[in-house]
Amino acid sequence: MTLAQRNLYFKTGILLSSISLVLLLVLTGKLLPFLPQYSEAAIYRPEGFFQKLAGRFFSTVPQVPFVSLFISTLYALAASIAVFFYFEKTQTPEILFFGLFVLSFVFETLRIIVPLRGIYEFPPVLLILGTRLLIFGRLFGVLSLFASSIYAAGLDIQKQGRVIAAIIIAILVISFKLPVTGVSWDTSFTILFAYSSMFRFADDVLMVITVISFLVAAYIRGTGDYRFVALGALLVSLGRLLLINTDIWITSFLGVIMLIAGTWFITTRLHQVYLWL
Repeated sequence: MTLAQRNLYFKTGILLSSISLVLLLVLTGKLLPFLPQYSEAAIYRPEGFFQKLAGRFFSTVPQVPFVSLFISTLYALAASIAVFFYFEKTQTPEILFFGLFVLSFVFETLRIIVPLRGIYEFPPVLLILGTRLLIFGRLFGVLSLFASSIYAAGLDIQKQGRVIAAIIIAILVISFKLPVTGVSWDTSFTILFAYSSMFRFADDVLMVITVISFLVAAYIRGTGDYRFVALGALLVSLGRLLLINTDIWITSFLGVIMLIAGTWFITTRLHQVYLWL
């Protein structure tokens, strides 16, 4: 894949995140009055160890999930811009897949379909479709970061486009075969779907393997920079989980801090590795 082709992915991320941000800004005034009632109608709180722990001491705040959508979109926009300008003329296979991980945050905008039902009466099938696309985006992000670590560890595949296509096809099959309720959601405005505990387990396993793969890259290539990339991968993975599975301010805040720190480690250290190649 040429630099021009790869940079097109980054530009797409910038464009999509900008559109999502504008959409959220336009809908803010209309959605805010409906957030409390749709939060009260939720039958569960978000899953996750820290969310459950913090949830024992903090009550649900209906505005937090909506703010997390803004943060996710802003992160996608800012990180895509940073990656594009930082690596515009630097060839590195890992950064392409990290850029796709960043792009996956745009899919979180789809969670507005839950409170949006308070404004527009649309059939449950749209909720189901939106949820399937949200699941696709989350799986796409996790597997993209995993692919980045595999390339760092020495995977010798020149056809990156084929890897991306394989990931997309596999996730489409999974996300569109998964049973989705379409009528129940948690307080983060995520529609409930089957096998969610299995997905959380797979998410955790892939996170661990991703970190290990970057550590293996540090050993194989004999550079300590990949140790910091591994730390960055751990931080962005945890930050993502905190941000998308939250209904309280503290988890949202910690998620943002981890995402910023992790992105800084990944971009600066990868740029250091490939700067003189």
